[in-house]
Amino acid sequence: MAKPSKHQFEPLSYKVIAACIDVQRQLGTHCMEVDYQRALEIALPKYGVQFEREVEIPITYDGVTVTKRRVDFVCWDARDRLLLETKAAQAIRPEDAEQSLLYVTKGNEKLVLLVNFGEKPLRPRRFVNTPTANAKP
Repeated sequence: MAKPSKHQFEPLSYKVIAACIDVQRQLGTHCMEVDYQRALEIALPKYGVQFEREVEIPITYDGVTVTKRRVDFVCWDARDRLLLETKAAQAIRPEDAEQSLLYVTKGNEKLVLLVNFGEKPLRPRRFVNTPTANAKP
């Protein structure tokens, strides 16, 4: 019997990461962020991933939207959805991680992938929102 996935979104994240690896293999590490995003628009459908670009994510406080931030991609398949934030820098900065944490927690999302195309090998970071039983509303 096959071992069940720890998280339902793993199959989708694997497809998105595969598309990102494909893009980096073809473009290298020295393009601009927008170039990788344009290439991802071509690559993601090849991997069975639907997407929308530059999507506003509401940031809430006590259930009220207080602001909105734009994520590079919202990706989904028949089973799940995730956010994809892209960078093209020598290294991920603390602010990049904080931005992804904001999306996943305050935007009430399950998963954000942070991918920096300037790093080789590609090392996607996963930010997972796992509510705990002790969490206060």
